[in-house]
Amino acid sequence: MDFGVLGAVTVDGTTIPAGKQLSLLAVLACHANRPVSGDALAQAAWPSAAPSPSTFRWHLHRLRAMVGDRLVRRGGGYMLIVADDELDALQFTQLIQRAAAEPAERALPLLDQALALWRGAPYGGVHDLEEIKVEAAVLQEARLGAIEARAKALMLLGRFAECAGDMATAVAEQPLRESFIELWLRALAAAGRPAEALRLYGQTRAKLVEELGVEPSGPLRRLHEELLRHDPAPRLLPPDVHAFTGRTKELAVLDRLLHGPANVAVISGVGGVGKSGLALHWAHRSSGHFPDGQLYADLGRYPATDVLPRFLAALGVILIPEDHTARIVLYRQVLAERRMLIIVDNAPGSVHVEPLLPGASGCVTVVTGRSRFEKLVADCGALPIRLDVLPPADATLLVSRIARIEPGHAAPLVELCARLPLALRVAGARLVTRPGWTPEILAARLTEERRLDELRVGELDVRAGLEAGYQDLPDVERALFERLGLVPVPTFTAWMAAALLAVPVSAGGDLLERLAERQLLQPEGLDVAGQERYRFHDLIRLLARERAGSGPVQDSVRDRFLSCLLALAKDACEREYGGGFRLLDSGAPHWRPRGRVLPDEPMAWMAAERETLIAGIRHAAERGYAAMCWDLALAGVRLFEIHGQFVDWEQTSQLALRVCRDHDEMQGVGAMLASLCAVEAFQYRHEKVLALAEEALPLLGESSVKALTLANLSAAELALGGAEAALAHLTQAVSMAAGVGDALSEAVLLARLAPLDGGDPRPMLDKAMKLAAGNPRMSLLISLSDLHTAVRAGRHADAETLSTRLLDDARRYGDRVLERVALCLRADSLTALRRPAEADACLRRAHELAVIQNVPMEARRISAVLEAQRPLPAEGLSAHEPRVGASPDSSRLPGPDGDLTRS
Repeated sequence: MDFGVLGAVTVDGTTIPAGKQLSLLAVLACHANRPVSGDALAQAAWPSAAPSPSTFRWHLHRLRAMVGDRLVRRGGGYMLIVADDELDALQFTQLIQRAAAEPAERALPLLDQALALWRGAPYGGVHDLEEIKVEAAVLQEARLGAIEARAKALMLLGRFAECAGDMATAVAEQPLRESFIELWLRALAAAGRPAEALRLYGQTRAKLVEELGVEPSGPLRRLHEELLRHDPAPRLLPPDVHAFTGRTKELAVLDRLLHGPANVAVISGVGGVGKSGLALHWAHRSSGHFPDGQLYADLGRYPATDVLPRFLAALGVILIPEDHTARIVLYRQVLAERRMLIIVDNAPGSVHVEPLLPGASGCVTVVTGRSRFEKLVADCGALPIRLDVLPPADATLLVSRIARIEPGHAAPLVELCARLPLALRVAGARLVTRPGWTPEILAARLTEERRLDELRVGELDVRAGLEAGYQDLPDVERALFERLGLVPVPTFTAWMAAALLAVPVSAGGDLLERLAERQLLQPEGLDVAGQERYRFHDLIRLLARERAGSGPVQDSVRDRFLSCLLALAKDACEREYGGGFRLLDSGAPHWRPRGRVLPDEPMAWMAAERETLIAGIRHAAERGYAAMCWDLALAGVRLFEIHGQFVDWEQTSQLALRVCRDHDEMQGVGAMLASLCAVEAFQYRHEKVLALAEEALPLLGESSVKALTLANLSAAELALGGAEAALAHLTQAVSMAAGVGDALSEAVLLARLAPLDGGDPRPMLDKAMKLAAGNPRMSLLISLSDLHTAVRAGRHADAETLSTRLLDDARRYGDRVLERVALCLRADSLTALRRPAEADACLRRAHELAVIQNVPMEARRISAVLEAQRPLPAEGLSAHEPRVGASPDSSRLPGPDGDLTRS
């Protein structure tokens, strides 16, 4: 039900005729959702004499027939119940409150919606009730405030002519409201009609003197003085940017300068990202707020010492001091009583801007440049705005507007231009000035080798824009910038810079930060290992590659980087496993930087460097470094197996295997076959495990890798029905691990052998736990064997307790595969303990992990159990083993009837 009071009083659009019901409803609506005493209602409807109780009740009954159950008794009185969106006065109040908290572009539609609710004088038809008169006056004043707020929003958006027209209507309604008059005159002046504003000021003054006997207020008189000023206000802004697109959030931040307390903003970003365009567009949009004018200086062309005299001359100063300090003092004195906007474009740094900062709080300064202007942020409270490339939709729209084509046709160019506004503008300009070209033709020309050459038209040159920061670099920073272009990794850290320059890690971090300060790198924040990471903008990466060049020096830099990556990756594995699960040694060179790189949790470093590791493996393959390639791939498996990143594992091992075959690197062939054997085992592809193990084992010497490959072979044989061969191969694996002195491999393999040996598994499990003592990861795997044994033995209460602890540890460690297996085992126990809802939750999480890890056979198995709503047989301990460890199915045990069953 809708109630209206912003005009004639209505219910569901029907006007209530004059009478007692109208008076009663008006008072109740005035106090909506609050009780009104019967005496107050009677006084409102019968001001001269109180009605009889029956008369009062009869009129209330008639009113209830109009409004239904919205009229209720409350605490001896009566109350009209309405929702916020059912009473137009409440809607109006909420809309103007919301508008007050929004920037101009979002406030305007809210104010329009609020003002559209008005149909006339509030509470129309109710003229003789004092409290209604007061409420109507309050609502009328709120409406006038909304009209004023709407006019200010129009001014903020640069819609001066529209504002002038609206305020002419408003002044006609309220001819003596000076705030309306001031807004009208300011809008006229900003719209280029100052003479008309002066004439209307004269008429306003005459009316105030004649009707009220007073002069205009201070703000109106000051406006008049501004309009009368003989010398026009300096307006030095260059033209607005054509087809300005997007940047809504950044414009909203700049709008905060109009209302204080901050009066400085700094816009930073890479060359060509649109810093100047944003500043100029906002300056033109907001020019009406700066009646004393706007100043502009490009510090990329002129130093501040040359800019100050020009500013002083524009401000009307005839005798300009020779002394630079005296000029600064005079400049600030001249601006002290003015409200002006100062744009300082392409500033090299804070120190170059400080002489041009006014001392007056009424002035606003916007600074652009590659620097982050941290001193201005700290000393002046400047609002920092860091520009990034445009979002895809805005980037597409910008090209389409420049090239005058449909947005869909512009899409192929957006990513080739890396969504950099300057590059997008160049691409659009090339299309519009070459009628025979299509977006597809230009896209074909924007190959990586030619892209920066093609992104140039007239004076617009993307390469030149990006190079501006590069040209001023000191030698060591320039060398690092170029060498970063040599390595195909997505992000950079201090150890990488150290490897590229052969300097300490701390020095490498400092140099990266300096490149970030010059906007040649973009900071990405801290990674999971606590390292600060940096990224190239795509087009800046092309520039770095260009400048890096090629030759023996560049090759040696790349080689040192790969050698450092290999050394750190193997150090991480060594520290994580304390010498266990020994990797093979390819003989590839190792290079270690000076300073600490690995954190206390070395696998966190491996996780942080996952993309780096994959890129390093590919780069080694491209350069034909077979030994380096397979050694890096083998080290990477330690990471991939923990997080279940089986796609990465398989792809990098396959790549390294091809390179090793091409270069007759037989040790690497054996290592990569063993690695692929393990990843197939993790995914339950048993026939492939058999084939790969058969090919790998003759190429492997006595080693942990061979022992673990034998365990994978054992697991596949067990899954395919060869229990006797499986037991023999697993026994051989345990013996080999012990023979090479790898206690951790021996521990895990013993835990795998314990349930297959036919006797009490406890002694073997205890020995395995003793061998694994002190290594959290290995202890987790042995605990998983313990859980597996408990489930198989039917000790489900013990298993439930064990699985709770094991899952906590696995999640803390980040072992997603072990978590999946433990969830399946826990589901078995919970089902046996008659807790089906908890078992179901475990299975759903396990299914989610199987999908993420790309183990479709396991995902299908869990789905089938969930659909059938029956207990899930767990794949067991084997679903998670080290890099070339035993297969997931090695935990299958002979059941009471001799069949192979999953515990």
